[in-house]
This record gives sequence, C-alpha cells and structure tokens, in this order.
Amino acid sequence: MKNFLLIPLALIGAASVSSAAITILPSGSGSLDDAGTTDAYPSTIASSFNASTASKIVVTISSEVGFGDTAQTGVSFGTNSDAFDLAISANDGITFAYIYYLDASSATGGSFGTGDIVINGASGDSNDFAVSWLFLSGTADGIGASNSALNQTVSLTTTAADSFVVAAHTNNGSSGAAQSPLTALLNGDAGSAGGGSGYATIASPSTADYSFTGSTSRPVTLAVEFTAIPEPSAALLGAIGFLVLLRRRR
Repeated sequence: MKNFLLIPLALIGAASVSSAAITILPSGSGSLDDAGTTDAYPSTIASSFNASTASKIVVTISSEVGFGDTAQTGVSFGTNSDAFDLAISANDGITFAYIYYLDASSATGGSFGTGDIVINGASGDSNDFAVSWLFLSGTADGIGASNSALNQTVSLTTTAADSFVVAAHTNNGSSGAAQSPLTALLNGDAGSAGGGSGYATIASPSTADYSFTGSTSRPVTLAVEFTAIPEPSAALLGAIGFLVLLRRRR
C-alpha cells in the first residue's frame, strides 16, 4: 500500500497551480483631486463603503509639500481605524507620491466591514493632495514587485500570473494622465501640482513601462504589483481526491 501512496504524492508535487482573477468590486474605485485649498487632517476621502467582500484596499496619494504645511502620515479604514501598510513612496523635494494597501486579514476581526477611508496627518493643514482608491477581491496578502522613478515613466517586472499593477504619479505642474497599458483612475490637481494613477491586469510575469503625461517638472512615478490568490489546478485536486480514496480503502 505504501507504493500506491507514492503515486498521488508525486502527482501533487508535479501539479501546476493557477491563480484566480483579481477584480475591482462594483463601485469600488474612485478618485478625488484638490486644487486651490488646504486640507485639514484627518480628511475623509470615501465614506461608508461596504468592503465586506474585499480582500484588499489600495490607496494612492499625490501631494505637494514643502511650504511650511504638514504632510500626511498614513491612511486608515473603518470604525476601528485600521492602519494601511505603505507599499512604496518617493519624492522630488516638493512632489510626493505614495501607494498604501490594507489586507482584509490585517483588519480588525480579520475582515472588512463598512467604513470610511481617512487620510491622517499631524496637526495642521496639508498644502493639497489628490487621491484614488480601489477595493479589490481575489488578492493574496502583501505585495509582489515594486519600483519608483523620478521620471514620468517607471519600469516594473511582475512576478506572478494574473497579477494587478497599480501606478501613481505626481509632478510639479499639470495633471498626469495614465497611459496604456494602464487604465486611468486619477487625473487631476493637487494644489499647483499634478496627480495621476492607474491600474492594469497582467496575464503573465513580464517587464513593462508605466507612464503618465503632464508636466516634466519634478515627476515622481510609482508602480506596485499585487498578486492573486493561488488556486489548485484540476490535476492537483484529482491527485488529492485519489489520495483520500486510497486512505479510505486502507
């Protein structure tokens, strides 16, 4: 019987693993630009969103800092003010870009409920910021690859099939529109700075450039890969079923 048990174990070792598609929840994305005013902290950017079926929330921030004002210090969600993790950030003196994320497994109770997305900061005002947000399902915890560039374009080499890339941009001038292969989300102003964001689904690991239009003064561009939850292939499931059958026969 021991020899028979080696068959399914070998099949399990050789079976391929695929990934489920990452999707944006219905009405689960948005953006907010801000021109000509200051922002007091905390600042609510999305109110009363039911994220109970989401596995991850992603927030991008494009901001202008450096005139005696106060920079943001983080992002939170929900009645428990669960704190987001910072995936990546970069700046060029007065132009700042950030990508934050929060996994459902890291939220209070291990899942999301209904709540607000809030930008937090020290006491005082921000000069201005522009933001975007995405409520995603089907994501694994954490991030895959990430990269930043003081340029209008950033290159990113993704690491997994069916992954999801989010890119963010800030420049010291006009708004920044995301270019293909990105789907544009944010394209607006952050005070006298410009902000942009976009996303793309990547079928297989590859290297690609993610670009934004807009001013060439002090550009900052970020890109982060979020990977999908692996799911067993049919061959793997069959092997497991065969193993269970053999165990019952014993």
